[in-house]
Amino acid sequence: MDAVARLGSNIKTVTQNESCVVFTISDETGEGVMTVYQVLPGVMVCFSDMHMEKCKSEFELKAGQKVFCIDHCREGRIEMEVQPGVFSIMQEKELRLDNREHHKGMACYPLKHYHGVSIFLEVEQAQAAFDEMFHGFSVKPEQLREKYCCFEKPYVIRDEESLSRLIASFYPRNMEHPELAKTREYYLLKVVELLLYLNVLPVEYVKENKPYYYRTQMEKIRAIHAQITTDLKSRVTIEELSRQYDMPLTTMKKCFREIYGDSIYSYQKRYRINVAASMLLQDETLEIQELALQMGYENPGKFSAAFRNVMGISPTEYRIRKEGIV
Repeated sequence: MDAVARLGSNIKTVTQNESCVVFTISDETGEGVMTVYQVLPGVMVCFSDMHMEKCKSEFELKAGQKVFCIDHCREGRIEMEVQPGVFSIMQEKELRLDNREHHKGMACYPLKHYHGVSIFLEVEQAQAAFDEMFHGFSVKPEQLREKYCCFEKPYVIRDEESLSRLIASFYPRNMEHPELAKTREYYLLKVVELLLYLNVLPVEYVKENKPYYYRTQMEKIRAIHAQITTDLKSRVTIEELSRQYDMPLTTMKKCFREIYGDSIYSYQKRYRINVAASMLLQDETLEIQELALQMGYENPGKFSAAFRNVMGISPTEYRIRKEGIV
C-alpha cells in the first residue's frame, strides 16, 4: 500500500495483512485510528475515527501523480487549510470530491472527534485495474477527476438522497450483515457503484456552495470558543463578542456554526450544562445553588430549567439516576 506508506512519519502501524492495514496517529491532543482496505491496485477505502483536536498530515502527491478522492463525514467536523491562509470546513452528511493537491498541513477537529470514510483512487493505476477486471470499464476515474475537481473550491455534495444511501452502505453499522465489512470484495462493489452514480450525476445539480474562511477569522472564532468555554460565570452577548473581536455579527455567527455545529448561545448553554453534569457526579456534596452560580446562573430555578432542557431531567434526578440509586 504505497499511498499508505507515504502518509507520514507520525503514524504507527497496529496490524496489517494483504488487504487491510490499521494504524494510529496521535499528538498531545488525542489519538486517531485509520483502517485502510486495498480493494484494487490504486483503489483504497479508508475509515477514519479521530478523537483529537488536530493532526498533522504529511501526505504529498508524487510529481505528475493524479488522484481522485471521495470523502464523506459521518460525524464531527474537519477543518483543512486548502490554500495558504484559507480554510475549508467539512461537516456531517457532506461528501467532498477532491484531487488531494492541498492536503499537506494541519487538520483540525473542532468538536474533538471526526468519523468518516474516504475512497482514494490513483487515477492511472485504478483505471488499469478496472479495465483488467471488467475487460474495459465505462467510467474513467480521470474524467471524474476533471468533472468534479476543476473548480476553485472543493466540490461538496449534501442531502442528495440516493447518494446518501449509497455512502451509508459503506459503514459497518448500517449493514444488514456487518461481517461483510471485513471483505475486500464488498468494498469493491460499493466503490464501483459509487463511481457509476457519480458518472451520471449532473455537475452543479446538488453542489453545496461552501464558504471559505481566512486565518484571521478562524483565529477569532477559536478565541471566542475559548472564552465562552473557559469563563463559565460571565455572561456576554453575541453583540458584545462581535465588538470585542472586531468581527461582523453575521460572519461571526455563520463561521461559529460552521465550525462548532451550533449557535454561540446554544453551544455555550450545552457546554455549561455538560460541565455541570460532570461536577454533580464528581462531588456529591456540591449544592445545586452553588453549582448554578459557578455556571453563571443567577438562581437555581433558571439553572434547573436549563439543565432539564439539555439533559431531559432535573439536576437532582440526574445525580440520583447516575449514582444508581433508582
